[in-house]
Amino acid sequence: MFRDVFDCESYSLVNKSLTYGSREAHTLGRCKKDVAQSFGVRSEWDGTPPLKVFQFLRKIAKACDDNDVSEAEAFFMLQDFTKEPLRSEVMSVMPSRHGGNPGEVNSYLELINWMLRYHADEASLAAQVEEFNRATQTPGESERTFAERLRQLNVLCGFIHPQGVIKGRFVEGVHRAARVTVRERNTPSMTLAELARIAQTKGDEYRWIVSDQRREREKEARTAEAIDQVWRVEVLNTSKTWTHLPKGMKIASISTLEGNVIAVTQQQLDEVKGEVPPRPGPRTEVKLPTVHRENVPAELHQRLDELIQKHHKLWDGDLGLIKATEHRIVLKPGAKPVRLSPYRMGPASRELTRKQVQRMVV
Repeated sequence: MFRDVFDCESYSLVNKSLTYGSREAHTLGRCKKDVAQSFGVRSEWDGTPPLKVFQFLRKIAKACDDNDVSEAEAFFMLQDFTKEPLRSEVMSVMPSRHGGNPGEVNSYLELINWMLRYHADEASLAAQVEEFNRATQTPGESERTFAERLRQLNVLCGFIHPQGVIKGRFVEGVHRAARVTVRERNTPSMTLAELARIAQTKGDEYRWIVSDQRREREKEARTAEAIDQVWRVEVLNTSKTWTHLPKGMKIASISTLEGNVIAVTQQQLDEVKGEVPPRPGPRTEVKLPTVHRENVPAELHQRLDELIQKHHKLWDGDLGLIKATEHRIVLKPGAKPVRLSPYRMGPASRELTRKQVQRMVV
């Protein structure tokens, strides 16, 4: 089953030249730059996890074939795409370029075979394949994350699973809420990314419904708890007649309110209790505007008058004050005021501005 991934010939190069002389040594630096572009910048491998050796060797072989690098050149180039501690281990088994150290391996395929034996064995690979076959979506894991986890598991399995097998494992391992949908939508031409996107959409819908149902259950639980709870409230007698309430007397019951709740400030509560004088009412001398009713139906005249009377403060001549939200403007530390020349204005505009400013400062 694992014969191909453990066979060093599976990672052999197209250019099988074994000649390495002064010409190859002279051009090795330029070839290494070209291979690095194909291999990937900062994609060096340090030897962990060990089963990632299959991905590393496949990338090296592809990058070398893309740049027509021979096996003789790749033999002395492979160590430059590793990181410590793997680089020291590779250099310890290779011969020196000047022939001083014969080395344990003497060719590209021997080096590939050494890396396979050093980092991988059939028992570890079989355990990784078993983990892939049992992989399922875990709680809290999104469908796209599960698909990416399957890709990484296949990397550690030496890429022995084709795209169709990975998609099949994804369909069987995804959450049951999306399983039927992805099974019906799955086609041979569809990629795993497209299948994961469909599953993600279905999974998001299911999680939204579950979350909504959970909120409803929590609301019902809070309502049931509030019904059984004993509430202590302050009773206010606004009349002038004294009322005697026996101890333990039940005078009211509380039920949940469906709808908007209006918050009452402490000042408004004090006014109801009579502890502070009430605010003065609207001024009676406010002159209401003249409204032309030619185009207003007769049945709406009374409602129009009530609306104008309700908002009579809009015409009392005072500036308004918004108390809904308190805010402040935070300036940058050390900011300086911007000095600009005033805009030019005509006589009429200047007189109108003067009246408005005088009205605001008085």
